[in-house]
Amino acid sequence: MAITYLDHAAATPLLPSVTAAHAELCRRYFYNPHAASQLSAECLCEVRRAETRLLACLGLGTEDAEVVWTSGGTESLNLAILGTILRPPARLFVDATAHRALLEPARAAASQAGVTLATLPVDAKGRLDLGPPPEGAPGALVGVGHVNNETGAVHDLVAVRRWIERHAPGAALIVDALQSLGKLPVPWGEAALDLLAVGGRKIGGPPAVGALIVRRGRRLRPLLHGGGQQRGLRAGTLDTVGILEFTLAAECACGALRAQLARAEVLNRRLRERLAGAVRPPPVVLSPPDASPYILSFAFPGLEGAVLMRKLAARGVIVATGSACTAESRQSSHVLAAMGIAERTARGALRVSFGASSQEEDVENLVRELQAALDSY
Repeated sequence: MAITYLDHAAATPLLPSVTAAHAELCRRYFYNPHAASQLSAECLCEVRRAETRLLACLGLGTEDAEVVWTSGGTESLNLAILGTILRPPARLFVDATAHRALLEPARAAASQAGVTLATLPVDAKGRLDLGPPPEGAPGALVGVGHVNNETGAVHDLVAVRRWIERHAPGAALIVDALQSLGKLPVPWGEAALDLLAVGGRKIGGPPAVGALIVRRGRRLRPLLHGGGQQRGLRAGTLDTVGILEFTLAAECACGALRAQLARAEVLNRRLRERLAGAVRPPPVVLSPPDASPYILSFAFPGLEGAVLMRKLAARGVIVATGSACTAESRQSSHVLAAMGIAERTARGALRVSFGASSQEEDVENLVRELQAALDSY
């Protein structure tokens, strides 16, 4: 059975350039980069070059920020949040629609430090509602997802920085950029970001490699203790090959950003048109018009998205539900709940996400098989 893969927001295949480089990188850089031999020193030198290369993808230099290599986005966000020293009285603000990898460390940090956790609400389109917060302790940290992983809603990070200056001066701004690196411009300078989590899984890099970009001068305490690697911020032997492959994927994605973005816009627009014109009943589109074109969330009120997802998978079309529910569960997505989406609609949500390999043919396959799934529901 031919597979139509439309779940790139969950994981995307390795880029051909990364696959082609893998064997040679493994041959040359399998040595422990922290050992004393010349070959190990060459590995460490390549890792340091990779730091410069990754920062350059964001328009940064080593004078602006440093890189802490991690196992992916979840570890990066845990280090950013739990590694930030919080002392009461203080408040920690988080985007109400953030990924669990941001929300859960924020809850843990607030509990451990004895500080208040507050959420930044969103409107019906999933955009941050940046009104004045209730009176309370001074803000120490603000955590936001740049692109929402369920709806594709894009948060205005420059507006978030202005909100911080007005309502939480001095607070660190932590951004989850797992869904925006290599897909949308990341305004590091304009938004004065302090900590930025990125990873390889969504851009055609190795799935278990990521990084935390840390503004120069920003202090963190480590979560992993051991040999003192990475300036004591993250113990453990570095994966030289994985780091080089992630960096290569980031360079490819960022280098092709504008062309791929234009292509995703065409696919997203085509899917919106086909859902409205060729699918019966037509779904309710949940993604706002200005969402990232790589993600489109829509729902069939009264139906179960998980059932439709399984029917599509049986026909070779891979998508995701737009919520954390399965057909048997009673709890829908916290993202859609924060947007005020009714439970009946939220349970019928599906998420389609495009990647570098997506084609217009994939849209047509989805629409055809989706109608078949609806007809057999």
